[in-house]
Amino acid sequence: MDTVKPSRAKAELIAVYVGYVLRYVYPLMLLPFYGRTLGPAGYGIVLAGMSLSNTIWRFVNFGFPTVGGRDTVHSRDSAERAAILSSQMTGRVLLSIPTAILGFGAVALSPALSAHPMLGFTTVLLGLLAAFNLGWYFTSTGRATRCIVIEIVGFATSLGLIFLFVHRPSDLSRVFPLLLISSITQSALAYGSIRREFAGWFSSIRAGIDLIHRSKVLFIYTGTSVLLITASTYILSVLAPASEVSAFGVAERLIALGLSLMGPAAQVLVPKVTYLVGVDPAKANRLAHRISAFFICGSIAAVACTMLLADWLVPLVFGKGFQHAIDVLKVFVLVLPLSLMNQVLGLYFLIPRHRDGLLARAGVASAVVNILVAIPLASHWGAMGMVGARLLGELTLLTVLVVYMIRAGLISEIFATRDTVLPLRPREEA
Repeated sequence: MDTVKPSRAKAELIAVYVGYVLRYVYPLMLLPFYGRTLGPAGYGIVLAGMSLSNTIWRFVNFGFPTVGGRDTVHSRDSAERAAILSSQMTGRVLLSIPTAILGFGAVALSPALSAHPMLGFTTVLLGLLAAFNLGWYFTSTGRATRCIVIEIVGFATSLGLIFLFVHRPSDLSRVFPLLLISSITQSALAYGSIRREFAGWFSSIRAGIDLIHRSKVLFIYTGTSVLLITASTYILSVLAPASEVSAFGVAERLIALGLSLMGPAAQVLVPKVTYLVGVDPAKANRLAHRISAFFICGSIAAVACTMLLADWLVPLVFGKGFQHAIDVLKVFVLVLPLSLMNQVLGLYFLIPRHRDGLLARAGVASAVVNILVAIPLASHWGAMGMVGARLLGELTLLTVLVVYMIRAGLISEIFATRDTVLPLRPREEA
């Protein structure tokens, strides 16, 4: 296997984005299929299930991929990598137990999901299984191409199963069991390909708890901002009728697709920026600035395109019954540049400098605002209320991040692009 090499970043980035096209863009093929086959109400239930599944996945992840990738990049031999893998497995198993209990409770709480017990049960299982994804390990050990091949198999399997077995609204209960079959196939291929790299499938419970402890600050950041984002559609399914869930869910899926464009780049570029911060901080800053400009400009262009095209594109793609989603989408798209700026600051400037505590404090502040406004706004205005809560949460997170960075003296450091960059601060502990 290969370690992180800056010279290979372009090739790996191309490989990862090929996987992105197959893994993330294919839902664009399924969105109109679901909308036209299941109808607005049925599709709203599917979206609520996907929201709950993604929430479970985020919670069990607990910041593990970022910590695991960072540890793997700096590992010295196969024994260290094996220990990292085992502790990652144990940490996930420890969190899967309480998360599964909460997940089944969430299914029972949602009228939409509790009406379809099999769909709700497989929704929880799908989220748990997704949390054991090995993408972080493949990319941090220089094997992005292998990860892409496995993603292709999963893409083909899920798409084929959905088109083969879902034909009418009554087939709603089949959607998540079919997706679960695809996820099991991917996991079997991924873990089978690295089975010899495990010294043991599980570490001691102490090692798993230690990993949870080291990851908790990152989780406070991702688990309070991103986790609330992924849970928005599910929360709305408890507070509002299915038509509001459908309108919000369609817009949320389209915006999530835009935000997911950062994911493949982060898999390759975050380890590279992290490496450069330690050996050449000025070069790390220049790279991070280029990444920031590219994504932020792209998000602004996406806002403009959405405003121009939403009126005819949404009915064309989803059919009749989704008119309310147009207005929701036009407001919701404003989340895109705000969220991208927050992710750029966290992934490319703060995490490589081990400023995890700063992220955690900002995430908590954002979560408090989101929780305080989401329930009353969504209860009163439905989909539009939830959109308003999301906008306020992202604005709060951005404001707090900038204020904390100024107070911590990081602004001059991260905007320096010459060799006069200040030395890397000692690692911040949670």
